[in-house]
Amino acid sequence: MNVNDIKTIEIQKPSVIISKEEYECLKETLEILSDNNLLKDISDALSEKKEDRISHSCCNRS
Repeated sequence: MNVNDIKTIEIQKPSVIISKEEYECLKETLEILSDNNLLKDISDALSEKKEDRISHSCCNRS
């Protein structure tokens, strides 16, 4: 990293810096948690007996 690439900012409030990838993951999690119908579907699916579950995977996992 070149010294000229460093930017200094003044922060007035306590802050947290995270990567863009982590930020996108957190936004997606909040979207899921705010959708009551989706949460019910997830809960219903997780409460099914494992042997009764149907895999919808489109790829083979090693």
